[in-house]
Amino acid sequence: MRSLALLTLTFCTLAAPAAELELKSLGGEGAAQKRKYGPFVGVSVGESLSQTGDVKIGDKKFSLDDSDGAASFSIEVGKSWKMKRLPILASVDVEGTFMSTELKGRSADANQPAGGGRLATDTVAYQADMNSLFFNLNGTLALDLYRYRARIGKFAAGFRPYVGAGFGGGQVWYRNATAKSRAQFNNTGNNTASNTPFSVDEFINSWNWYAGVEWTWKDQYSIFAEYRDFHVGDLEELTNFASDGYLIGFRYRY
Repeated sequence: MRSLALLTLTFCTLAAPAAELELKSLGGEGAAQKRKYGPFVGVSVGESLSQTGDVKIGDKKFSLDDSDGAASFSIEVGKSWKMKRLPILASVDVEGTFMSTELKGRSADANQPAGGGRLATDTVAYQADMNSLFFNLNGTLALDLYRYRARIGKFAAGFRPYVGAGFGGGQVWYRNATAKSRAQFNNTGNNTASNTPFSVDEFINSWNWYAGVEWTWKDQYSIFAEYRDFHVGDLEELTNFASDGYLIGFRYRY
C-alpha cells in the first residue's frame, strides 16, 4: 500500500510540469501570450492612389488633377483589448500623419483666347505643393485568428484582418504656389494672373476609414498593410478634398 502511494506521488510530481506546459501551448495566458495585447507603438509609410476636390480661386471654379504618388508618414501609439467570448481584438490609438501632395488644375475655358468677356489677365491655371500634419483618434476591430492556432497552424493564426475609422484635425500649409494668366497659358503674352491661389495656411478637421491585414510573429512584432480613405474639412479655396491610398508599417507590442 505504501509502495502504491509512493508511486502515485512520483507520477504526479513528474506529470504536473508537463501538464502545465501543455496548457500553455494550447492557449494559457502566459507572459508571452499577454504581449499580443495591451499597449503598442507603430510606424508606417505610404502613398496616395488618387485625390479629388473642388477648387475656387477668386470667383472662378477649377478642376483638380487626379494626382497619385503623394507621400505620407505616420506614427501611432495605442492600446488593444481582447474580447473574452468573441475572437475580436479592439484597439484605440492616437496617430500623427504627415502628408505631402501636389495640387494643380485649370479652368474649363483655359484654352479660350481673350475676348468676349475673357481677359488676358484672368487666372486660368494653378499649381501648389500642399503639406499637412494631422492628429487622429482611431478605433479598430480585428479578427483574432490566434485563438484558432491549434486548428489552422501558427503561421495562419498570425494573420489579423481589421477595419477601422477615426477623426481629428490638423494644419495645412502651401508652398511654391504659382498661377498662370490666360495669356501665359496660351502663349499670347506675359500678362500676370489676377489671383494667386493657396496663400493662407489653415487648421481644419479630418476623418478617415481604413481596412487592412496585420501579421504577427514572436508575440510582440507585427507588420501590416492597409487601404485608407482620408478626408479633410473645407478650406478657403479647396473643398471636398479626399485622398485614398495604401500604407505599410510595423507595430511593436509591449
